[in-house]
Parts: sequence; C-alpha cells; structure tokens
Amino acid sequence: MEELIERWHAFAGQSKEAIAGQFNDANQTLLREVVTTCLVDTTLDDKVFASADEFAQCVLDLRKNEKAWSRALGELLLKTHEQFDAGFADEAKESLRRFHGDCPWRLFAEIADTQVHNFGG
Repeated sequence: MEELIERWHAFAGQSKEAIAGQFNDANQTLLREVVTTCLVDTTLDDKVFASADEFAQCVLDLRKNEKAWSRALGELLLKTHEQFDAGFADEAKESLRRFHGDCPWRLFAEIADTQVHNFGG
C-alpha cells in the first residue's frame, strides 16, 4: 500500500492542468485503485469521467479530503494523549472510536483504532 500512496501523492500533488493533461486509462486506474484500497466507500468504481477537467477536479477533491482527514487525525491524537495523561482515558477512547467510525480513509481509521488499543481498550 505504501507504494500506491506514494504514486497517489505524486500524481495528486500536481496542478489541475497537469493532472488533466495526464487523463488516461493508467491514471484513471490509479484513482480507482486508491479509492478501492484506501477508502471505505468505493462508489467511484464505475465512474466514467466526461472530461479531463472533471477527472482532475475529482483527483484534487479527493486529495483535499485526504489531507483534511489526516490533519484531523493528527489533532485528535494530540488531544486524546492529553486527555489520557489527565486521567480521562474513557473520553479519549470514545473520541478515537468516533473518528474510527466516521473516517472514510482506512489507514487513518486503523490508526485511531490502534490508539484505542494502546490506551487499553
């Protein structure tokens, strides 16, 4: 999965114009592979893009969403460590469980779940 994520970040980190200029079967396959491997909801599987611009916007929107969830996880981990250290382990674990249930990105959800277990539950 690490290699897939590296390819995804390199591709999705480009400008909209650069992504649109690489609108081809291989990059549509990359997008679908990211969705089916990394996301809980795989409704993009059968998506047919009407244009290179639509494809590029989808890539950028998905990457923006990934960054937002990554940032949210980082903030949550800091907050829950503080809660745990202050004796509020149950609250910390509940916050992590909620994140795990809400997060569409499998890796981030798994990290939250692992942290619940690290906190003893």
